[in-house]
Amino acid sequence: MKIKQKTSGANMFEKIAKQSLFAIAALLLAVTAASLFLQVIARELWWQVDWTEELARFAFISMVFMASTYATLTDSHLRVSVFSDLVAGWIGEAPVAVFHLVILIGFDGLMVWYSGLNFVDGLHYPNISPSLDFNQNHLFLFMAVGFALSGLIHLIRLVSLPLRRSVSATGSDEGRGA
Repeated sequence: MKIKQKTSGANMFEKIAKQSLFAIAALLLAVTAASLFLQVIARELWWQVDWTEELARFAFISMVFMASTYATLTDSHLRVSVFSDLVAGWIGEAPVAVFHLVILIGFDGLMVWYSGLNFVDGLHYPNISPSLDFNQNHLFLFMAVGFALSGLIHLIRLVSLPLRRSVSATGSDEGRGA
């Protein structure tokens, strides 16, 4: 019975994460589109709105990291799996899945580490945008958060991999004890 609780807790996390990431990415995409639309209108009417280009760029960069985390969560990202499918035929799918997840967790960890270092470096040596007077190194926070969430997703999948395999092998979770 505890297995169902763990699975439903993971499902609840995934549901909330999917909805939140989708909403954040959609909002950032809307800000990008609205800013670019305003920029086109402003050029025709000779308005001086230089900040629209920077806002669109910053919103787009942030949206990319949130949307990529959403793609990781929904398994909708592009991947080339010819080699891993070949190896899985020889040694089985489970070792290949574990290897993939370990590599992805390591990559996510490195990206969080280096984006965090860039953010801290930007606090000491800011890179200020000319129109918005915004420290562009703050964008590394979106990168760090996106990869941290991606790493968390991969870690949850790695921990729940044996559980998912045992449930799918029998079709139910009965008879597994506490």
